[in-house]
Amino acid sequence: MGRVLGALAVALLSCGACGSSDEPVPEPTHQAAPCQVEENVPEPVQRFAGQPTEGGGPDVAPHHVENNRWKQRAPLGVEATAKGRDVVARVSPVLKRVCESGDFSADTTGKALAELQPQVEQPYPDQRFLGFTITLEGGTCVLGDLKPGLVRIFVDGTNGEGGCYTPKTH
Repeated sequence: MGRVLGALAVALLSCGACGSSDEPVPEPTHQAAPCQVEENVPEPVQRFAGQPTEGGGPDVAPHHVENNRWKQRAPLGVEATAKGRDVVARVSPVLKRVCESGDFSADTTGKALAELQPQVEQPYPDQRFLGFTITLEGGTCVLGDLKPGLVRIFVDGTNGEGGCYTPKTH
């Protein structure tokens, strides 16, 4: 109720001379705020270790590891990690500007990263939060999210199904 009354008061005050001017009332904009950028680029893996295919012990259901392998990301070698690091260096300042603009729409972020053909989604349309996935050749994934005050960017390998994008599951 207080928000409604506050919005009504603002509307009435900004309309002090309604009807006496032909100038349009400007749309409210988001307040620009500084954004911190967190980059997570792992060290390259020199040798790939095998993974167990049986359950992890008495507290884990049989075939738990095997059934959830699709969720595990592949380790990255030296070249793949370097490729991811290069993309992070390119997108960090772009995403910081998007974050500081206060426009947390999937459309704006998608346009800012268009040359990399990202998959951008806003899982909670009523919130100022979105995630993105960039798939690079050779199995390198650049993933991340934006929310007010923070941009997070991760470099990782493909998921167990061979892709970078992992859909939400229940």
